[in-house]
Amino acid sequence: MVKEEDSEKMIEKTLIIFDCDGTLVDTEYLSSYAYAAALHKISDKLSAYDAEAIESEFKGMKMFQSIQILIDRYHLNTSVQTIIEGYMEQVTLHRAKLQNSIAGVKETLEALKSHGGFDMCVASNGEQENVIASLQHAGLMQHFTPDTIFNASMVAQPKPSPLLFLHAAEKCGYAGQECIVVEDTAIGTKAGKAADFYVYGTTACASPAHKKAEEMALNKAKADIVLDNFIQIGEDIIAKKTKSYLMSA
Repeated sequence: MVKEEDSEKMIEKTLIIFDCDGTLVDTEYLSSYAYAAALHKISDKLSAYDAEAIESEFKGMKMFQSIQILIDRYHLNTSVQTIIEGYMEQVTLHRAKLQNSIAGVKETLEALKSHGGFDMCVASNGEQENVIASLQHAGLMQHFTPDTIFNASMVAQPKPSPLLFLHAAEKCGYAGQECIVVEDTAIGTKAGKAADFYVYGTTACASPAHKKAEEMALNKAKADIVLDNFIQIGEDIIAKKTKSYLMSA
């Protein structure tokens, strides 16, 4: 017979905080392409910014920050909000064609849900509307609700500040507890470590040409472990949870 205190240990949960773009969904090219297309409509000065240039310079950065950099750099007669609106139009226009799934994500979320030892949420520097649309298009919203999706506009500073992750943990009822973060960028990894959380770096979305460089960037940002297979991430999380329970039993 299982004692009451042992039963409580068995159902004690851990919060997993996922980034969205590049972690749960492959919107990297979609986002960069849409950003570049929006910039091209603003000024000829920005014609050199294609999708690759956008990703290279601004990957992981909050959009309003990168836009402000460009406005200041090129003395543009426009506003951050105007470019964001243009970007969202381009994303909506091209999502069906350019957003891709990441192998193993659906299976991993299902396994984590079935295990029963985890709560899950999303914390992204991306715009809230865009994050939800990305998850819906990928068929992943069944694992989240609008109340478990958090974005940088909810806190004073975006990643690499830890505030977004700490906010997500607090709102999910895990304030002051150790949580797990799954991230694909150095900026997000730094935020997770600054929050004192265990960070999985993932290169599952990276192209073969960029995988090694992204792995190095994640390691440099002090990710606790870097894996290029999303199913392996889920298996490792569950294995560590099982080991932790057995050691405390």
